[in-house]
Amino acid sequence: MFIVHRIVFAFNGIALLLLLLSYAAPYISPAVFWPIAFLGLAYPVLLIINILFSIYWILFFKVKFLMSLMVIAMGYSYIPKYVQLNAKKLSEKDGALEVVSFNMKYFGAYEGKKPEDADHFFEVLDKVAPDILCLQECENFNTKAEGAAFKKLYKKIGAFYTYNLSQKDGYKSADGLMIATRFPIIDSGIVERDEHSDNYTIFVDIKVGEQTYRIINTHLQSIRFEEKEYKAVKEFDFENDTVVSGYKSITYKLKTAFLKRAKQAETIQLFIERSPYPVIVCGDFNDSPTSYAYHHVRGNLKDAFIEAASGLGRTYTGNAPSLRIDYILFDASLDAFNYYAKPFEFSDHKMVTCTLKSK
Repeated sequence: MFIVHRIVFAFNGIALLLLLLSYAAPYISPAVFWPIAFLGLAYPVLLIINILFSIYWILFFKVKFLMSLMVIAMGYSYIPKYVQLNAKKLSEKDGALEVVSFNMKYFGAYEGKKPEDADHFFEVLDKVAPDILCLQECENFNTKAEGAAFKKLYKKIGAFYTYNLSQKDGYKSADGLMIATRFPIIDSGIVERDEHSDNYTIFVDIKVGEQTYRIINTHLQSIRFEEKEYKAVKEFDFENDTVVSGYKSITYKLKTAFLKRAKQAETIQLFIERSPYPVIVCGDFNDSPTSYAYHHVRGNLKDAFIEAASGLGRTYTGNAPSLRIDYILFDASLDAFNYYAKPFEFSDHKMVTCTLKSK
């Protein structure tokens, strides 16, 4: 048993080191040292591994369990970003803002989803009755199914004020982002857009009574996995050349996305810091809560999941590992209530919604 303990101890040491390094991921730009971003992404797995090592040592009455517990405790502040028991409900919604953020994946048009698959979404949308609706991956009318679903969506929000790139700046297509609101839009525009990326960020300033809010809707750089990458994730086979090629492609695509998101996040962070109004940020960040991108976009803002959710943070439901990558962040002058994330068949993201109210 002595030899087994020595081997376990060695692996435990490696796991502890990797967990410690993952704590640095939000603070080190991938442009400086990109491998650290992978460890930030792997934080939940590294946390579970170290918990299992602690349990192993406890079962054998070894004080070595304290090593893992100490390192886990050092990163305790990260745990609430993934798991919450802090549900806050608000039944009296007078003066509150209902906020919805949703990556719609074009109503599933590219996966052959039928128009009727969207019916439940419209039922939920009617029930939530959002004051602010931020959509990602919407508005490209490339199929009849998608077109029919979006015509129904436009009818639903016909009384809303809306902004997308088809309305100004010389763009013929909105190409994925929309902000719809029940309140007058007094200004709007682009926060950041790289001509080499299909992902970008827009904003509107809205007037709510005497208060003005700046609403930001972002879709940070996508990873763009294809069939061979998903196959590699599922099969986990280092002897199959196709699968090995998939692993190499995964690494390259993740690295590229980490680098682009870092640049996008820094631009958004600067835009938020210069805002003359309280800010509400919605969007698909394509990154975890222990990432450089999340950390820099969030800055001093609050996270609706941390403030008002209960359960595991999970908004991506696709083939890759399930993570919380869709967020509603908001100014400290507001409180969050009624947070929930709702799945729909036509999208690999959950719709995220919460109630925001001035303190």
